[in-house]
Amino acid sequence: MSSPPPAADRAAGLCLSAAFWLPLAVCTWLALTPSPPESVFRVGDVILHALAFAYLTTALGLAHRRLRWWALAGWMLAYGAAIELAQSFEPARSPELKDLAVDGLGIAAGLVVLAVAGDWARRTAARLLSLVVRG
Repeated sequence: MSSPPPAADRAAGLCLSAAFWLPLAVCTWLALTPSPPESVFRVGDVILHALAFAYLTTALGLAHRRLRWWALAGWMLAYGAAIELAQSFEPARSPELKDLAVDGLGIAAGLVVLAVAGDWARRTAARLLSLVVRG
């Protein structure tokens, strides 16, 4: 199968970047707001942390494919630590090392997803966008 046109490749890169940065902004707001909205998901905080960090790590790796695995893990772990630190200044929130540990598990899961399906996901995004974007 032929490779997608350069414009579709660029459009895929933009979409993959948005698929990281927009959820990152939402997660940051949810983590730092004094009283976040009640979750629509009836799962525990630990599961939400793990899923959020697995997704964000995968999305960061897809959006910035030149980052090595250790850089992805480092950036995401630094983000998790920054969130926990920021929560220590909010009276309604409390930082927890358990959350940071669970973030680490989510990061590891995201790295596994990237290793298994990252190239496929990038190619698929570019091929799908090549149906819409020409040139």
